[in-house]
Amino acid sequence: MKSRTRPTFLYQQWLEDTLKRYLDMHQPPKLKGRLLIMPVRQYGAALMQAYLGQFSLAWIADLTDFPLPVLQSWRQETEFLVVMDWSKQVFVEHLGQRLTLYDYSVDQYHEIAGEYSLLETSLRVAGRTKLYETFRTLGERLIGRHKYKLAVETYDLHLFHRLLLFFLALEHYWPGPAGTRLRERFLPLAREVVWPQLGLAPTPESQLAAAQDKYSISKLCPALELQLRAVFDNLP
Repeated sequence: MKSRTRPTFLYQQWLEDTLKRYLDMHQPPKLKGRLLIMPVRQYGAALMQAYLGQFSLAWIADLTDFPLPVLQSWRQETEFLVVMDWSKQVFVEHLGQRLTLYDYSVDQYHEIAGEYSLLETSLRVAGRTKLYETFRTLGERLIGRHKYKLAVETYDLHLFHRLLLFFLALEHYWPGPAGTRLRERFLPLAREVVWPQLGLAPTPESQLAAAQDKYSISKLCPALELQLRAVFDNLP
C-alpha cells in the first residue's frame, strides 16, 4: 500500500491520544464512580481489547509487550473490565463526531473503514447502527426534498457525502444488511443530486473504484500493527 503519510486509523489515533491524556493527568481519573489507579501500560492494554475477536489475545500481548497469562488474568479484574467497557462507549461517540464533522479523502475512508472492520463485534455493531440511523434519516429527507423540488442545506449535502463514503468503504470490508439500500437508493441520490450540487460528480465514483482495487485487509494490517507497536514503544 503506497502511503501519503501515516494511514488514518481512528481507533488507533484515539487510543494514542487517550494514553497521552492519561499520562498528563495530575490525579487519577474517575470511571463510573471509581478512581482509576492503573499503570499507563496496563491502561493501554485495556484499550487494546477493542481489537479482540478479529485479532487474538496473543496478538495484543505481542504488541503491548505483556505475557499472555498476564493479560488473561487482567481480563478477570473489575478495574480492567471497566476500562474496556468505557472505552467502547466513548469511542462510538468519538467516531460519530469525526465522521460527521470532518472530511476525509476516499483513500482515508477506506483506511478508517478497514480498521473499523477489525474491531470487536459489539463495538462495530454499536457504531454502525448509530451512524446508519443518522445517515438513513438524512438520505430519506434529501430524497423527499429533491422529489418536491425543495431547497437543500449545504451542510446536509456535506454530511450525506461524508457518511456515504464511509459506508461504501465499510461495505468493502464488512458487508451489511444496508448494502442494497446504499447501492439502489442512496448511491443514485449522490450521483443525481448530492455530488453535482457539491461540484464533485463524477469524481467520487472513479476514486471509489480505484480505492477498492487498492485496499485490502492484508495490506492494512501491517500498517496498523506498526502504528500500534509504536504507541507502546513510546510509553514509559
